[in-house]
Amino acid sequence: MHHEKLDRKFFAVTIIWFVISYLILWFIGGACLNPINGSACLAQDALLGARSVPVLGLLFPFDAWVSLMYFVLPIIGYFFAIFIISWWNKEFETKEASTVAFPIILIVLVLAAFMMNLAFYNGEAASMNSNNGVKYTLYFCLGEAERSQCNDTVYRINNELYAQAQSRELTTVPQNFPVAFWPELRKSVFFIFALGALFGWVPVFVRNLMSKKEKSD
Repeated sequence: MHHEKLDRKFFAVTIIWFVISYLILWFIGGACLNPINGSACLAQDALLGARSVPVLGLLFPFDAWVSLMYFVLPIIGYFFAIFIISWWNKEFETKEASTVAFPIILIVLVLAAFMMNLAFYNGEAASMNSNNGVKYTLYFCLGEAERSQCNDTVYRINNELYAQAQSRELTTVPQNFPVAFWPELRKSVFFIFALGALFGWVPVFVRNLMSKKEKSD
């Protein structure tokens, strides 16, 4: 009886929290009304002030939802997280996936995977731009929230490298190829999927707490 009551509470929390979390993501993504082309965005510039907030400004607000994928992937991520956590706990008879370990591991994996993805594609571009006189290497901008800030940083560094190469009479000038990590992440549908998964972890975490409380009573 208690188990059935807990399941009903979990279902209610899951649905309510899904609606709330989806609306939060939708608003941060510009509150666009057209899921096909991202037009008619009600709040596209509403949170731009957050960009000046340390750390928070690196991630929010993310770019407007300009295609259907942005609207669909948070839903998939949300329920995928619930499914995979529930499956893991049942399969391995553990509750570890319901703890704070899940979001920590997810965040680390998302950032690492996205960085490797950027390294692969930008590495090709850097290689194509390199020649006998210039050698490009990737420079990940991890402290710059805007793409223009990343470009300015790399521009200054490249000028210094060029001056050093001239003074040393080097035949090949080392230069940096800018990779604006945070702007690229903010516009990625992969990021939206991961945020949906993080929100999906919340009701499972709450259920785990409720289950512990029920057992202790």
